[in-house]
Amino acid sequence: MFNVAHVLNPQMITALAAHFKDLDAKPLGGAPKELVAAGKTLYEEGVPDANVPPCSSCHGPEGKGDGTFPRLAGQLHDYIFRKLVNWNKERDQDRSKPDTSAIMEPIAHSLTEPQIEAVAAYVSYLE
Repeated sequence: MFNVAHVLNPQMITALAAHFKDLDAKPLGGAPKELVAAGKTLYEEGVPDANVPPCSSCHGPEGKGDGTFPRLAGQLHDYIFRKLVNWNKERDQDRSKPDTSAIMEPIAHSLTEPQIEAVAAYVSYLE
C-alpha cells in the first residue's frame, strides 16, 4: 500500500477515507465463530489486569470508529490479527511527533495472541 499511498495528498486521503466509510460494506465473515464471545468480552471490557482498555472506548461500541480512531467493524480477521501482532514492524513512528496510532502500541503489546485472535474474530462479524 505504501507504493500507492505515499503519493496521495491530504485532500485525496480525506476523500478516499470518506468514500470507503460511506460504502458501509457488510462483513465477509469467515473468522472462527467459537472465538466471538471471548472477543466481545475483550472488546467491551478490555483486560484490566494488563492495563488494556476496552476497544469500544476508542473505536465505539459498534466498532465504527469516529474519524480519529479507525473503523474495526467488518474488517477481515487475518488483517486485524496481523496488524496487532506486528504493530511495531508496521508502524514507523516519529517519536517527536507521534500520530494517534501510537496509542495502540502498548495495547497491542499487552494482548496475548489468543486474545488478539478473539477480538479480531469479534470485530470481523460487526456490521
